[in-house]
Amino acid sequence: MARRGSSARAVALRRAQQAKAALADYFEATEQAEQIRAEARRKADRLLTDADLTAETPRQAATAAVHRLRALVGRATEVASLCGISTGEVRAVLAKPVPRSQPDAEAGQTAHTNPESDGRRTRQTDWPGAAPAIAPGDVPGRGPGQVAGTAGDDQRG
Repeated sequence: MARRGSSARAVALRRAQQAKAALADYFEATEQAEQIRAEARRKADRLLTDADLTAETPRQAATAAVHRLRALVGRATEVASLCGISTGEVRAVLAKPVPRSQPDAEAGQTAHTNPESDGRRTRQTDWPGAAPAIAPGDVPGRGPGQVAGTAGDDQRG
């Protein structure tokens, strides 16, 4: 019967060692999985940062386009409707300055430096599809000097 006791102890010892090995495998595997996830997060963060930098130019172009639309149609609500965004989003975009590298929001023109001048910026309107210059505040379809927001206008935007 002594053999049975030592056999039972050997089985219990072997099971304890197997349990210890299984726990070690578990913790090693979960640590490895966490390291893989952490590396993936770092890569994703780098990709998002790069994407944000790359998207800055189109974002600036969108900002300039909203400013041009506002100058052309006269109402933020109309711009919102045309762009498929809320009036609040239009107002938030309009609160941002027009990027200088983008077309001029009020005239539909692009500012360029004339190489033959003293370095001052000039407007170029001879490119295909260029809109005629619109004085600040003028609205297409109204006479010169009839600006948005004058008495009798229904300007809510």
